[in-house]
Amino acid sequence: MQDMLDMLQASARERMLRAYAPKSKGTLRSAIRKLGQFAASIPKHKRELFCISRHTGDRQASSHNEWTFVLFVEWMLQTISAKTGKPLSSSTIETYVSLLKGYLIFSYDFEIPAESPRLKRLIAMIRSEDPLAGARRKRRGFRRRHLIQLWRLKGRACAAEPDAATKLAALATAWIVLARGGELCTCTRADLEFHVLRNGVRYAILWLRPLKKRGAAPAAKVPQYVQEADGGGADAYMLLRRMVELDFVPMADRASTPLFRLKARKGKGHRTITVAHLRKFTRDCAAAVGFRDGKQWGAHSARIGGATDLASTGKVSQLLLQAKGRWGSDIGRIYARMTRRCQLAASRLMHEARGRDLEEIHPDFTQGV
Repeated sequence: MQDMLDMLQASARERMLRAYAPKSKGTLRSAIRKLGQFAASIPKHKRELFCISRHTGDRQASSHNEWTFVLFVEWMLQTISAKTGKPLSSSTIETYVSLLKGYLIFSYDFEIPAESPRLKRLIAMIRSEDPLAGARRKRRGFRRRHLIQLWRLKGRACAAEPDAATKLAALATAWIVLARGGELCTCTRADLEFHVLRNGVRYAILWLRPLKKRGAAPAAKVPQYVQEADGGGADAYMLLRRMVELDFVPMADRASTPLFRLKARKGKGHRTITVAHLRKFTRDCAAAVGFRDGKQWGAHSARIGGATDLASTGKVSQLLLQAKGRWGSDIGRIYARMTRRCQLAASRLMHEARGRDLEEIHPDFTQGV
């Protein structure tokens, strides 16, 4: 019976930890590490960090623990990040505080007020004083025209060099299926299939495992269809065929062989393409076609470019864009950047506007926002 109790407690603790920090265990670990550094900087004889509640609704313990968080926030504002060489951003501080409050309440049953009025006001103040609060890091999209440009520059190399063919195939595949870098890096050769329709149209199926939340249970693989195109740099079907021809893998080994791999730097063998490899290759390709600011390009650039190209056709519904990109929300609207063609089409359509507002027809009606 004791073994069963231990098993249930361990399972419940793990599940509750995921409930309090569902999106990122790594971020929670970083927050705990910061709290440990803060605790080490405070002499124990001057102040206890947290007080255990003597009873439910212990206002003294609650106020003491809230003030500890206020001091912790002030300490983080004055601490320089070893990674960036800059103070922590207001969004990072807010995330750390939110995760730690839930973790400490669950793990140690500390009395911490849910609203925490002083702490809430302090975080709102530093957010308003942070000039970059709410700003997203700028990422450029690697578009179809960039792939075509790249093919003109490196097409010959891709015809003979397995590594060059693999890199371009990975980039074009990420573009055509709107893939995250991590999704491509978990695929194997067994996840890639080639087919032909009765009318002779050739296509590939890539079985992709969506990656949405860190620490979450693995999602089921979903099929992504890639039809043969014009044989140029944006033709992911052709590039995938060329890659598997130059880097042949026996049928028996395909399930254990990464879909995209490079030759080992020293000696024989291969190394799996990682997200870091894909990020560096994307930046190198962007530089090759004339973009010098590498910080604007990353492992999501092909995903952004694919979503933008798809949306710019004007023939794609939000539902299709969301399903193809495997987005669980309307985040696809952020990835699909506005194009000049869409802007001009919208301008033309606005001149065709007809009809009265419902507020004009029904005076008591108010449109919700």
